[in-house]
This record gives sequence, structure tokens and C-alpha cells, in this order.
Amino acid sequence: MQKRQISIFLPDSFLSETKDLKLKTSKIGIIGRALAIFRVNKVIIYRDISSHNENQSSNQKDGDLIAKILDFMNTPQYLRKKVFPLEYDLKHVGILPPLRTPHHPKELAELGDYRQGLTVKRNKKGTFVDIGLDQLAFCKEQLTVNKIFSFKIIKFAKEIIVTPEEPDGIYWGYEMLSTHKTLKNSLKLIKPDFVIETSKLGIDITTIFNDLESKINDSKSMAILFGGPYSGVSENIESSLWDSIKLNSVPFQGTETIRTEEAVVSTLALLNVLIS
Repeated sequence: MQKRQISIFLPDSFLSETKDLKLKTSKIGIIGRALAIFRVNKVIIYRDISSHNENQSSNQKDGDLIAKILDFMNTPQYLRKKVFPLEYDLKHVGILPPLRTPHHPKELAELGDYRQGLTVKRNKKGTFVDIGLDQLAFCKEQLTVNKIFSFKIIKFAKEIIVTPEEPDGIYWGYEMLSTHKTLKNSLKLIKPDFVIETSKLGIDITTIFNDLESKINDSKSMAILFGGPYSGVSENIESSLWDSIKLNSVPFQGTETIRTEEAVVSTLALLNVLIS
């Protein structure tokens, strides 16, 4: 599996074409599956300052909705009811596709397994953790309560003992961040060394395959930027802090426009071929 960090940046205007919560949830679900399929490590929701987006308040609410539902999808099923109380925004999460990633185990736990767990309470000796079993596990460290961590099961008997640890070499879900900042300021938080700006006006990907492959595999932290439904990426993202390229990942498109979720799937699928 790739050692580099892959981050994608989505505008908070992503859902501005519809007011229907069920449709919004469905569109976010497509993004969530794409993140997992193509092993994205971080997804960042940035503030779209495009002149096409006058309703910034509505966009901010949509940005929070995107973050909430993507976070819901990334959370193992056995923790969701404890982490996410019933609320209107989650009314249609039943239509979301499951991620079926390694951090969403379906089988019973065994010694040496890795699982995500919710810290429930603490005492002087450590922290009790819900890892989706009939009894709470115990961690001999003082951890923040009511937060999800990754754990390894180091004792599985009458007492279940876990230690904070994330597995190496397998995909373990994505981190979710809604910055409420502009794209360029959001990029500075992640500090990538290679940035790909997707655009209909960019360089045809078929003409630079070899060069692009080299740049991707030389990078340690790659960021892929997507624009909103009414415009592409509206900010100038050039910087001395990173190398960047404007890329048309869907040349010769047969439609007038490509939806953001379609662009995410198409772009990640192509770049996946180049990542070694």
C-alpha cells in the first residue's frame, strides 16, 4: 500500500444544486465510497469563495452536513448509535452504502485484532473502551473520554485488554476536516508537497501520464482539489510551498458538465493506476 498521504479537498458548495436532504445524503455517500475504494487518508471541506456562491451561510451548513455524514460512514457500525444521536441531518443515512473496510470488522474479535473503540470512562488505572463486544475492554492508559481511538487486543480472556495502536500496511479509513477556511488556507493546514487541481481547462491527463506518475510517486503528501457545481476551483493555489498542476482527468467528456462526485470517482480511479 502507498506510503504517501492522499488528501482530497471538496468545496462547501458541493450540495448547493439541491435542497433535498435524501439526494444530498446520496451524493455524499458516493464520495464516501470513493474515499474508501481509493484509500484516501484525509478529506477536507473548504469554503468556496467563488462569485457564483452568494449564499455562504447555506454553504457552511452544507459543509458541516458533508463532514457529519462522511464521519458517520467512516465510523464502525457498532459505534454509530453511541457517537451519533438521532437528528434530522441523519434522517436518510439508511441509504448509505457500507464502506466494508478493514476498520469495519464483521467477524468476532480475536487476540491480536485491531479495532476502533470509543472511550467510555476512566479510573486511576486506565480507560474503559467500547470495541463492539459484549463487555468493555480496558486500556492501561489515561485517554480522553468519549473519543474514538484505534486499539490492538493484547489480552482476550475474562478480561479484555487493549493498547492504543493502528495497524500498518492496511487501509484504516479517512480523517474528516471541515475548515471553514478558503482553499489556499486549508491547503496550508495539510502542507502537501504536490497539488493536483482538477479542471476542464487543465492539461489532458493522457498527454502527461509518465510525468504525472513520476510526480505522484516522488511525493509524500498529495492533495487533489475539486471545485463546486457552478464553477471549478476559483482560487489561485500556486505557492512556493508545493508543486502543482492543473489537470483535466476526463478529457473528451460527452456531457456539458461533470458533477463533483463524478469528478472525484473518475479522477481517483485514474490516479490509482499511477500510484505505486
